[in-house]
Amino acid sequence: MIQIVGTTHLTLKEEIIKIIEEFKPDIICVELCQTRLNALVLNPVKQEVKEDNSLIGKISSAIKKKAEENKVEYGSDMINASKYALENNIRLELVDKDVNEIRTLMDLIPQNEMMGFMNELAKFENDNLNREVNEKEVLNELKTKYPVSFEFLITSRELFILNNILKLQLNNSNKRILIFLGKGHVNSIMEGLK
Repeated sequence: MIQIVGTTHLTLKEEIIKIIEEFKPDIICVELCQTRLNALVLNPVKQEVKEDNSLIGKISSAIKKKAEENKVEYGSDMINASKYALENNIRLELVDKDVNEIRTLMDLIPQNEMMGFMNELAKFENDNLNREVNEKEVLNELKTKYPVSFEFLITSRELFILNNILKLQLNNSNKRILIFLGKGHVNSIMEGLK
């Protein structure tokens, strides 16, 4: 049995724990790779880290800064689901593509898309983090305005995630599998599973 939970990456620890304890999974899957698990959960370093000037680094920094201003932890959903699994001896599966691969791909996007993203980041920095977001609209806008970036950030990752989930499902048909994904990925992944 599979259950997919769509999160905002700002979901509180208590909500994540409640979902896990109600579902009682044999396997918890998170939208992380080993690189991000190491940095966020296994070996989180609070000291000054070398600035990441890649597009992914700038996007991540802007979101983290906005989250801190609102006194929430960016990535709290994946961090807390991972910690719960590790602390309670529940099998943890990482289903996302490695962030270094994504970073390499994003360095290849056309200049006009790079400039567009920088403009979007500037708008985001002045936006309200608690504003309701229509994920479908945001994804359609991203696909229209930034088709190459959409392919790298969304489509290729969703195919990677879907492939990992399908393999897990095939090899663990008698297990209860709980999957935490960003809300924007849920519909595509559900369609793929059908």
